[in-house]
Amino acid sequence: MSFGPPVGFGGANSVTASRDAGLPHAGVPGHLQDRVDAVLAREPEHPDPAITFEHIHPGTVPFTLRSFLWPHRWRLFGALLLVVFESLALQAGPLLTQIGIDDGVTPKNKSVLVWVAFAYISSIAIGAVNSRIRIRYTGTLGEDLTRSLRIRVFSHLQRQSLGFYTSEKAGVLMTRMTSDIEALSQLFQEGLVSFAVQGLTLLVITAVLFVLDPSLAAMTLLVVVPVTIVLSNWFRRRSDAAYAKVRDHIGRVLSDLQESLAGIRVITAHNRRRHNVINHTNVVGDHKDANLNAIRAASIYTPGTEGIAIFGQALVLLIGGRRVINGDLEIGELTAFLLYLAAFFAPIQSLTQLYNGYQQGQSAVAKLRELLAQAPSVAEEPDAIELPPIEGLIELEHVTFGYDPAVPILHDVSLSLAQGESIAVVGPTGAG
Repeated sequence: MSFGPPVGFGGANSVTASRDAGLPHAGVPGHLQDRVDAVLAREPEHPDPAITFEHIHPGTVPFTLRSFLWPHRWRLFGALLLVVFESLALQAGPLLTQIGIDDGVTPKNKSVLVWVAFAYISSIAIGAVNSRIRIRYTGTLGEDLTRSLRIRVFSHLQRQSLGFYTSEKAGVLMTRMTSDIEALSQLFQEGLVSFAVQGLTLLVITAVLFVLDPSLAAMTLLVVVPVTIVLSNWFRRRSDAAYAKVRDHIGRVLSDLQESLAGIRVITAHNRRRHNVINHTNVVGDHKDANLNAIRAASIYTPGTEGIAIFGQALVLLIGGRRVINGDLEIGELTAFLLYLAAFFAPIQSLTQLYNGYQQGQSAVAKLRELLAQAPSVAEEPDAIELPPIEGLIELEHVTFGYDPAVPILHDVSLSLAQGESIAVVGPTGAG
């Protein structure tokens, strides 16, 4: 079935071209042509973005978080420097409190109190300014990384052969492009930097505790740290398995949703709506159960670490209080030690919660690695050249075609296409 040469939809010659093609009502009406030209004259240029698309599969190097971030290492190093300044500024508070109590309140030295208050406010202001710069810097970096990853995955999907889309579910591919990349986006923008902030904070606090009182620090940490490490390792193992299942089940949820919406006419025609609701309920239920497993682990870990923190503070108050009474320790030092010890457990809890996001990101990396490792079944030759506009005929002689070679769709097809000619191949109803 031939429809003649293609017809333009705008421009000065569109009406003439449409009439010559035998389509008198196509194109822009003559009395509207001036308005169309005026709109086109005001339309700004839209140059193509600087994106290079390679038809050739880029290689066999597995996709990992390290390999993806390595080209951006210097920008990540800049973010790390901002994190260092922020952590140092925000951890000055307890030390200034000690100075204010021991050198200001106890000897009733008002000038020291004024100096300490000014230093305290200055440290908070410096930390706030640094935090604002860090958030903007890391936010921009995270968005750049996410954009790069989205283009990489989308380009890979464009590179695939048609047989790939016969075997892969559209819902699963949508999960890779949305849910999995979103998990990595959260990791890029918040997780990695927050992980660095909390990790550095933990190191700074540990060092300060030993500077304040080595014996009290060693005694306290030897009691609470081993229990915290054991509990954290248990939680890490439980959350690893739980979040891997969550990533699998969210893919099934989106896949089932996509298939149901795409086939809603067939579902309605065959009165399968109740069956579909039951099936989707089961799929969503499996996803809920996977999330509940992660929640159960967190419900044990979070109160456990809080209890360990309270026990450690009580131990320090008991031992340190006796030393203050005996005159071996200043009350300002004990106050600073308690404040730093309270801050010591906050990064541990935050690191574990951040590990949840990191594990979700790693699960997403594993799924994307599996997708990006699939090479097109019909690979383009490395020395293939891009053809210029050609003239002549396209002829097919006795062609048999099928997305699955074992199930051919077209049998022994022969046809001839002239330049500028459009051909429609129409099959039986429902054939697509």
